[in-house]
Amino acid sequence: MLLSTSSLRWYGLHKVFSLARDAQYDGICLDLNSLDFDTENSEYVLALVKEFQIPVIGITAYERRITPKIVDQILEMAKILWSKVVNFYPPHRLDRDGEWFSGYLPKVQQRNKHIDITIINVEPKTFLFLIPEYRDATLPLIKKITDRTALHISNVDPESGTDLIKTFSLLGNSICNVYLSDKTGNKEDLLPGKGDMPLESLLIKLAEWWYKGHFTLKVAPKELWAWDDVCVVKKLTEAKEYYMKHFKK
Repeated sequence: MLLSTSSLRWYGLHKVFSLARDAQYDGICLDLNSLDFDTENSEYVLALVKEFQIPVIGITAYERRITPKIVDQILEMAKILWSKVVNFYPPHRLDRDGEWFSGYLPKVQQRNKHIDITIINVEPKTFLFLIPEYRDATLPLIKKITDRTALHISNVDPESGTDLIKTFSLLGNSICNVYLSDKTGNKEDLLPGKGDMPLESLLIKLAEWWYKGHFTLKVAPKELWAWDDVCVVKKLTEAKEYYMKHFKK
């Protein structure tokens, strides 16, 4: 079970590592943020790994404005931190460069077979009710890019006609990381078990499929009561216990 640093955004990374250790999480998923310089400092993050003895197993790339150069920088960071999975979003419609996705990323995966480079499913949002917000973001297409995907539960929209279980079925054994959260209506990034998504069924199915990928808790900071350290550890522990209760191989 990994903890996404975005679940405790606005804390410094030192504090995030400390809370993850206290809640006995297995690792960190570093969510890159251009407004948080700590997340971009490989040497500093590596020092935290050594201090707290918690590895950075995953890295989540920026959601916007990716280029081949930035892809290379992120992969270099992954090598420095000995990360096992790097997660990318599909290109946004307003970003100029989309070639890094369909053309460059598959080549990078071939050169870095020891790292799982995944594509994250995104919400099926549109401009003017017609133009998709993200390019090349259908489930079959994201599966083809590197043959590795990350299932972001809060990005699944049951009202689109593709619910969570169907999304899982379409992505199948390409899933290498599951961003664990819950949602209900327009409330997203809830703690597991606090929404309407069929998480229990999903975890049971993943266990039946002998899923060997990662789980990353990625929720809104307010869900963890991020202003109270004792409550944060309690909420993190409860989330981990929920996962362990239902994901039994």
